[in-house]
Amino acid sequence: MTVADLIRAAAADSADAVGLRCGEQSLTYRELCEAVEHAAAAWQQHGLAPGDRVAVWSANTVDCAIAMLSVIVAGGVLVPLNPRYTTPEAAAILDRSSCRFVAAADRFAGDVSAIVGADRVVTFGGEVPPGGIGWREMLSKAEGLSPRAERGEIAAIQFTSGTTGRPKGAMLRQAPMVSTSATWSQVVGLGRGDVYPVLYPLAHVGGFKTGLVAAIHARATIILVPTVSASSIVELVRGGGITVLNAPPTAQSYVLEARRTGRLPGDLGIRTAVIGSAIVPPALIRGLVDDLGVADVVVAYGLTEATGVCTMTRRNDPIELVCASIGRAIDGVEVRIEPTADDPLIGEIEVRGVNLMAGYLDDPDATAEALHDGWLRTGDLGWIDAQGYVHICGRARDLVIVGGFNVYPAEIEQALIAHPAVREAAVIGVPDERLGEVPAAFVVAQGVSPEDLIAWCRERLANFKIPRHLQLVDDLPRNAMGKVVKAELSLRP
Repeated sequence: MTVADLIRAAAADSADAVGLRCGEQSLTYRELCEAVEHAAAAWQQHGLAPGDRVAVWSANTVDCAIAMLSVIVAGGVLVPLNPRYTTPEAAAILDRSSCRFVAAADRFAGDVSAIVGADRVVTFGGEVPPGGIGWREMLSKAEGLSPRAERGEIAAIQFTSGTTGRPKGAMLRQAPMVSTSATWSQVVGLGRGDVYPVLYPLAHVGGFKTGLVAAIHARATIILVPTVSASSIVELVRGGGITVLNAPPTAQSYVLEARRTGRLPGDLGIRTAVIGSAIVPPALIRGLVDDLGVADVVVAYGLTEATGVCTMTRRNDPIELVCASIGRAIDGVEVRIEPTADDPLIGEIEVRGVNLMAGYLDDPDATAEALHDGWLRTGDLGWIDAQGYVHICGRARDLVIVGGFNVYPAEIEQALIAHPAVREAAVIGVPDERLGEVPAAFVVAQGVSPEDLIAWCRERLANFKIPRHLQLVDDLPRNAMGKVVKAELSLRP
């Protein structure tokens, strides 16, 4: 099934159901299908040929969603640009991806015109740069046209966050994007009648694939959220009748904190909470169940190169298992551990299956390093229990060697976030004259002292794993994809 097949099927069997909402805008599934097909015809008339790449740089809006879907339906390849990117970051990706066109929100259009030339820019609203074209104007020129049927194997080139170096463009296939989205929605229990906000940027695989595409498969009502903040999330939950909340730990904690402080009513109607993260605070999971009344919490793990999802816990799993693992492999995916010399049971997590990328754009060396014999090296370390549930230990290259002992920061981070006062934690290695290097922890918490947290760690970790430095911080540095950038962490004098 293609993205076009999926949208047409939703329009056929759920024509009058609300498919997409953003603020005061609302489209039924019939209207969404018509809008996407109209835009696909407009792209083709504007000169888009099969395989041409189109970048989209915008916050989560209706125009952005339609543009992204229509590029794929028209036979093009989507290159999403995160709205948090700086101009140099966007320029680097545009240079490497050789995009035929760029569709951009008006606040980005001027910068994009200077990078690629105004004749390649399509602007969503606002002032159109001289020589460019407005989105509405492009659509009007294709009034009454139907798109030519095109089926491209590659649906998107999704650039990685670059936490370990220069971002790489993962080439994601269309069929696996649709099939794994279907699996994701089935595991979560997302279905007709559900109200489902998309809090991740549409430029993120979690926003486009497990946001738009998964919800269309489920025939749920999609709520686009252009600006994500603590207050906007709380207001959304208060007034939106949300039934399934898919969000990172920080966003989930905003809702939980608002409930505990009385800013949200007791019966919110959230049936399922989905958390896409390798490390999730157990206190958050228990709070969502006990204080928010969520029936099921699903923890999902994946990476861009695997089209966004590899393992998931299941509804009705014991809460202890949900707190301790990242779930088991989804249908069509295998997971294995490549043992290390230090421990035959713990090693790098590798996956293979229908979800794997085709490779990195114009980077055969990086592709060969990541993919071997059909398996994808994730870079994460872990182990698999007897029931097939995967447990994360840390990053393969994120290692602190303390006096000859290997220490994985993720283990310390997990111990810290198990404390009820801790929201987030990040651990790095810092030089030490006696031991070579030692763990340093940066913690976002309230109502607790560094000494208290060190004492907490002493009760749970071997002595060589205890942070020798622990600083309380207001927040952790993040890149445009929302991932913590440990390279920017440093101890205060």
